[in-house]
Amino acid sequence: MKKFKRSIVFIILIALLFSGCNSQQSEGLDKSRTEELLSLSQEFIWTLNGGDLEAAFAMMNDTMIEAVEDKLESIWLQLVETQGPLIETGNYLGETSDGYEAIEMTLIFENGTIIQRTVFDSENRITGLRFKPGEIEGSSEDLPSESIEEIAVTVDAGDGYPLDGILTMPKTESPVAAVVLVHGSGPSDMNETIGANAPFKELAHALAEQGIAVLRYDKRTYAYGTEIAALPDVDKLTIDEETAYDAVVAVKLLKSWEGIDEDRVYLLGHSMGGGLLSYINTMGADCAGYIIMAGTPRSLWELSAEQNLLYADEIEQAGEIEQAEEIRLAVEQEIQKGFLLYNMSDADALNEANSVFGMGAWYLRKFEQIDVIALHIEDSKPVLILQGEKDRQVTMVDFQLWKDGLAAHNDVTFISYPKLNHLFGEYSGDEVPFSKLVAVEYSQNTPVSDIVINDISEWIINNSR
Repeated sequence: MKKFKRSIVFIILIALLFSGCNSQQSEGLDKSRTEELLSLSQEFIWTLNGGDLEAAFAMMNDTMIEAVEDKLESIWLQLVETQGPLIETGNYLGETSDGYEAIEMTLIFENGTIIQRTVFDSENRITGLRFKPGEIEGSSEDLPSESIEEIAVTVDAGDGYPLDGILTMPKTESPVAAVVLVHGSGPSDMNETIGANAPFKELAHALAEQGIAVLRYDKRTYAYGTEIAALPDVDKLTIDEETAYDAVVAVKLLKSWEGIDEDRVYLLGHSMGGGLLSYINTMGADCAGYIIMAGTPRSLWELSAEQNLLYADEIEQAGEIEQAEEIRLAVEQEIQKGFLLYNMSDADALNEANSVFGMGAWYLRKFEQIDVIALHIEDSKPVLILQGEKDRQVTMVDFQLWKDGLAAHNDVTFISYPKLNHLFGEYSGDEVPFSKLVAVEYSQNTPVSDIVINDISEWIINNSR
């Protein structure tokens, strides 16, 4: 990872920021308080990153607002200009000193890392904020219980892209089963971090506590995005190189692990990863079954069309009628190109003019040639399909498509959750425009629901008897 440029230092420091960066009186916060303040720190930074200054100031006390009101936006924009887009938050530490409590948290940008120090008063309002070079080397976070352990592993498909991974295991006895976690679309770390949320880490810890081993790993396009983008044949990237090859190797790694029953290794996929599980299995995984979380049998370009039309509806309601109509016309043009993908020649698929919603035709053509529903029916392995009814990325339309398509399947379970979103958490704020899902809704820490975790573990255990 590229380091922060040491010649640039951005600091917001006010009188109420205690001198406790190196205070001899500072002590660690307890776990529950650390998690509470960490969630607030993450919510603040993603709100700021999304450009909602009003909401960011609402998290501060009056003294803090007065100190930074005329400079906060410019400092953040300068950070992003020099460090690139904010990708995720990383390791953190909680401490208390002289009556104040603080979280130091790594911010990971495209081109470097900095430490955000957020100080809170007794009413959970931000009373101090500081950005400084560096990153937190390690985390104060403990595993949720002493009954599980984590082992660093490498997932290596043998084609030059070894991936860091973590195997989370129950310590007390051999696992009743094991699961490989498969990411959604786009670059993603092993925790599938998005905003203030890390659903894969939560799943790994919770399932391991119930006796199920879980393997998660960095996605190839996350770990080697720059290297892959520089390849001369990058235009021929498909879902195989992006996801499938590594998922297959991850399953084989679990099957070879001492204490894990090779006949009880499952694939769990979220979003795009969930939709592709039956295809991944044809590449040699030979898993025991599938857990599909907010997956879709549709192609990415179809989802993009739906989401862009939703955005057009929203801006039309806001009075931007002409712009909304322009978007709808552009979407229709992209849809017509999408219909041509299945039979497209290699030469046409490599033509940039045939990209759909900014995605290469070669990449998208692969999706068109995979019938994931037919593959599920053909292999007849047990399937668990989970869907949040408040999911606005993959919707109940997709859930119904699974139901209709798998009507002939003799071992499929469908469960939907009225209050849960795409991350299988319960968002407590008002509904936001689709364009602000990441900046607002996903900036709120919404842990994977215990109900979902229990449904997954119960299904796995029942199928592993």
